[in-house]
Amino acid sequence: MATIKDVALDAGVSTATVSRVLNKDYRVSDAMRRRVFSSIKKLDYRVHPVAQTLRLGRSRTIGVIIPDMSNFFFMNLFEYLEETLRKSGYTAVLCSSRNSIEGEIEQLSYLVEKQVDALVVVPIGTDGAHLSAVIEQGTPVVCVDRTFTDLPADSVMVDNEEGGYKAVKALIDDGYRRIGFVGGDLEQMTCYERYLGYCRALQEANIPLEDEFVSFSGMAMHDGYYSMKEMLEKPNHPEAYFFVNLMICLGATQHIVEKPKEVQDRVVCASFDDAFFSSLLHRCRYFVSQPVEEIGILAAHLVLQRLNRKDGEETTKTIRLNTELIQITHKEV
Repeated sequence: MATIKDVALDAGVSTATVSRVLNKDYRVSDAMRRRVFSSIKKLDYRVHPVAQTLRLGRSRTIGVIIPDMSNFFFMNLFEYLEETLRKSGYTAVLCSSRNSIEGEIEQLSYLVEKQVDALVVVPIGTDGAHLSAVIEQGTPVVCVDRTFTDLPADSVMVDNEEGGYKAVKALIDDGYRRIGFVGGDLEQMTCYERYLGYCRALQEANIPLEDEFVSFSGMAMHDGYYSMKEMLEKPNHPEAYFFVNLMICLGATQHIVEKPKEVQDRVVCASFDDAFFSSLLHRCRYFVSQPVEEIGILAAHLVLQRLNRKDGEETTKTIRLNTELIQITHKEV
């Protein structure tokens, strides 16, 4: 197996120059860079990751923790995040907390033990003390989708309240005066903020809030199914509903299509999140689209900036992006 010394000898340069080329040092000329890479290819030289970690003090890996791998939004987010990090020479390691604080702490411990250079986390719960402890130990953290007030971490989120408001207002503008709220957990920032938007739209239109038709059931597909089942079994239930995310929308839609056609035809919905198959969900008229590509890319850039920061640059950044309300026109079949 070729060594860095072999590459240096073949290229006619020092081992320090080969190291600079491998570490993308801008001080190396293009001609010298081409010569070194030619020797690397000729000798089939491979950088040993463990040796590189020991030498540089970095693993060039980023740990990523999401709540649920079946959630389309989180997986799309990871794709853009991973692609951006890979272009900068980093590998992303994906883990799931399975929507539990215990799972999140377990995955944090695992990734820190693996000596990741930084963490990107979609956090669970209301307390970020375990994340603060990781940051204090020297591992940078970037939060996505939600964060905590006192956490010294960069974050990228969207304006959840405004998104929820726009979706519910659209239903009100269509003439609906009774609108249910389905899904989520008020202890999670995203749900709480979307609920505030829901309440603001109702209050602005002088529509009373019906607690009986507000369900904080969780964020997963099965939560949407059973919450919608419970809603539609109640007498005099609303005909319009706002779903807190796409997974709730999918579960709720599954139950709606199991109902008789006369029930299906009366139900109309709006949902947070959007996906390429949204138009197939015939009962949902509006979707709140998040700029998932921009979120993933920005989160990656914040990680890279944090890793390359200079001493004394401790100010954290919080980025809030706008959402877009999309109306789906369904053809009668």
